[in-house]
Amino acid sequence: MLSESQREVQSIIESKLSGLEKDDALLFHISVERKLLSVELWFQNVVDMAPGFIQYGTSDTSNKSEFDINSFLVKISANIDAFFMSSKSTLDSFGHEIRSLYDLGGHKGDLYFENALDLLIAHHSGSNLNSYIISSNIRNNSWYQDLKAYRKASAHESIIQIKPSLDFDFLTGRWKDIWLKLPLNPTQRPLNYDGKNFTDTGKKIKESLFKFIIESYDAVLNDVRNGKTKIDF
Repeated sequence: MLSESQREVQSIIESKLSGLEKDDALLFHISVERKLLSVELWFQNVVDMAPGFIQYGTSDTSNKSEFDINSFLVKISANIDAFFMSSKSTLDSFGHEIRSLYDLGGHKGDLYFENALDLLIAHHSGSNLNSYIISSNIRNNSWYQDLKAYRKASAHESIIQIKPSLDFDFLTGRWKDIWLKLPLNPTQRPLNYDGKNFTDTGKKIKESLFKFIIESYDAVLNDVRNGKTKIDF
């Protein structure tokens, strides 16, 4: 799972830092790795579970209660919620690693990804990491905007839409639509489910997140080698 740059940054942390500084940087470095693994796990769980809906349409449905279907939806929803939570917390953990490696104003306590970006601009505007983040335009990128919106919404409500009374054709015994629909804008009411689904949106978020983290570590490694972090390389 780790890219070459991630591995090298971890090796440098382990060899060049000591004491609490080493523990702090290593904690968040490993957290990023583990959370990325979680993102992949939750997404694949949903992909693997989704075909289960087809079973309701290809086998005898007379003995399948509404509770059975709802129980299945709860499992799907739990994995989708976990996907969005893990994706956003990956970035927050990376923000803490940025804070630690770049010694961003001695900031302690609560810190979120965008706070770390603001501190990076304030204290290390000339760093390779800051240049990469600016060029990526992540704050305005659609995948990041979707991630923020769906993560916030999933913390408060179930945002997928599959209603057996609407999506299951009891006359034919088949699902009319097995897409895991997402609202176009989870902050607007009534929710509009005409256009987005978890499979496509989640895949874009996952792939974009992995790309951003990998390329960010390339920039971090460059900064370490050029004396633009607190590590004496």
